[in-house]
Amino acid sequence: MNILKNNYTFRLRSFLQTGRLRFWWWVGIYCLSGQLMAQPAALYDDTKVASIHLVLPGDSLNELLDELVNDRYYKASFSFSYGGQTDVVQEVGVRLRGNTSLFAQKKSFKISFNEFDENQKYQGVRKLNLRGSHNDPTMVREHLFGHVWRSMGLPDRRSAFVRLYINNEYRGLYTNLEEIDKLWLKSVYGDNDGNLFKCTWPASLAYLGTNPVSYQQVMHDAETRAYELVTNEAEDDYTRLAALITTLNLPVNAAFPGQIESILNVDQVLRAFAIDVVTGNWDDYFYNKNNYYLYDNPVTGRFEFITFDTDNTFGIDWLGKDWTTRNCLAWHNNSDPRPLATKLLAVPAYKSQFVYYLDSLTRFVVHPDSIFPRINDYEALITDAAAEDTYRTLDYGYDLADFHAGFDQTVDSHTPYGIKPFLIQRGLKTKSQIAGLVGQEELELPQVSFRLFPNPAQDFLVVEGDFSGESIRVQLNTALGQQVLDREVVEGVPFLLSLSSGWYSVFATGAGFQTKPQKLYIH
Repeated sequence: MNILKNNYTFRLRSFLQTGRLRFWWWVGIYCLSGQLMAQPAALYDDTKVASIHLVLPGDSLNELLDELVNDRYYKASFSFSYGGQTDVVQEVGVRLRGNTSLFAQKKSFKISFNEFDENQKYQGVRKLNLRGSHNDPTMVREHLFGHVWRSMGLPDRRSAFVRLYINNEYRGLYTNLEEIDKLWLKSVYGDNDGNLFKCTWPASLAYLGTNPVSYQQVMHDAETRAYELVTNEAEDDYTRLAALITTLNLPVNAAFPGQIESILNVDQVLRAFAIDVVTGNWDDYFYNKNNYYLYDNPVTGRFEFITFDTDNTFGIDWLGKDWTTRNCLAWHNNSDPRPLATKLLAVPAYKSQFVYYLDSLTRFVVHPDSIFPRINDYEALITDAAAEDTYRTLDYGYDLADFHAGFDQTVDSHTPYGIKPFLIQRGLKTKSQIAGLVGQEELELPQVSFRLFPNPAQDFLVVEGDFSGESIRVQLNTALGQQVLDREVVEGVPFLLSLSSGWYSVFATGAGFQTKPQKLYIH
């Protein structure tokens, strides 16, 4: 229903934007809905760098920055410029965000559209997270992690690059990251009535007994719970969280898979853990008992697992460890409990699925042929905005040469790998560590070569090869091995495609022959 509604709205908008009706249509939408609706996809269009302007009184800005205010909002006006159009919201709330990043010279910010008007939204969202990425010389790692996350079929948390101006001063290039809130939960899961827990260090999910109060009392700092309930706060009900952790504490036996799957989306956790390995995400649950959400989904009756705060990835290190070589089958920290990792991976079927995801990610999603063109596009897109960003130089002295070097080589002690070298080395090590654990059938039939064009493809595909007039059956699988096409084709004759964008594995079979798979990108 939402897809049909959005499609109808887009067509209606396109029609009404012509001629004299354009102005009155925008006025009508604003008056009827109480929301600004312009350019509904622009906030998270990662093919462009939009601009955000904030204006607030000088004394408010000074207080915000000098006192490191991250617990209350200051009034400001907001404008968003994109594609030759500028939208203005007269009154929003602005505060600093983050914990350790509070003390960075390049600050991160949160913008709230509904802080002073509870019904106000902009482009369908209530809040924006502007991440300064001060410790990432490339400033693309968090956004790149989101691409890998989506490629594994996990819930999309949208992001894009923006220039930020405050009181007409350019404050630098930022990642605009979608808020995980009740609006996001509704869009992803269709229901937002469940409890959402924001879990930060030291949220190890270690068993503390069946009393829910025990988990309320685990603290991240003097004021914040490690398992922080961020929806339904008035009820303050930790009963289900205690039940999840109690279930994790059960012995791993024949009954355990059924017990844990009744309360947890296990497959989602395994996918997330595999992503942590291939991206080198150590500031996570898996290693650092940090930075994840648990959502008690009332639709399924199971908890969902969502990773967040993913800038310490793709070769960034603060712990003196080499994340390219760490054993992918023992990624977790052994110094204290990690039951969500140790218990799940003690189940043979779950371990096999985890290995399968590692293999699929390594061979398809983060393979250099797949991900390097995207990385190159990001670098080209943001170079000008990065070059003009003087605030990013204040914390670690990163200049424009460091920005470019961060994609391909060592920059400093906490960035021992550029993004591309990290992916190459991590991929090689992952393959060697899971060698023999991934089931691969021997090719028994004679192999013939074949060609695909165009590649990348969009609406159609042509297959040519040394088929000697044999009929050809072509199969396409997703990066995760799901078959999405199986049909007979005629060599050299185009056939239509209707598939989502992404990487696919293509192979052909016939009477007495088969081919090795080839990668195909559909855009």
